[in-house]
Amino acid sequence: MEVIRTFMAIELPSETRQKLVEVQNRLRSSAPPHAVGWVAAQNFHLTLHFLGNLPVEKTEPLSRALTERVVGLAPFSLKLLELGCFPNLRRPRVIWVGVGGDTEALMALHGSLGQLLNDLIGFTPESRPYAPHLTLGRVSKGIPSRRLEQLAQALTGQISQVGQVGEVPVNGVSLMKSELTRRGPIYTRLAHQPLV
Repeated sequence: MEVIRTFMAIELPSETRQKLVEVQNRLRSSAPPHAVGWVAAQNFHLTLHFLGNLPVEKTEPLSRALTERVVGLAPFSLKLLELGCFPNLRRPRVIWVGVGGDTEALMALHGSLGQLLNDLIGFTPESRPYAPHLTLGRVSKGIPSRRLEQLAQALTGQISQVGQVGEVPVNGVSLMKSELTRRGPIYTRLAHQPLV
């Protein structure tokens, strides 16, 4: 049985991607070299649900069900604001930009899609609360603690300088394929359903 790595996401317009690249460039200039693997501009997206390995034959029924689930949902707008890290600034592992704006609509969409995925493929959403964010970079594994401290200081210095990055019009939901390669992941849209 052939499987593919998949996730559901909100894709970003090119202007928003460019603004995120500008934030990355500011961070990159103050971070220690090679401390962070930066997300490529074409890979920026807002993940709704990461499905992991999905049997190929389930992608078509999932695409049809996605259409039925989001039809009639109105577009909404999100704001990208502030810089943060998981798990925290002292021990950064993932560097992200937070999401604000119409988060009520976003949470409703997330919940509705989670129920659809559970009903259709038995997918169980994560037990922890959904924390919407856009990943800018991932801290390299195994970097020395001294460089990790330098990175934490650099990020702390940049946090107050990153205010509102921009707005994201949410006009649709996409089912995406993720292929892991040595040069980083390659994302391909399998299906897209506009919100109208």
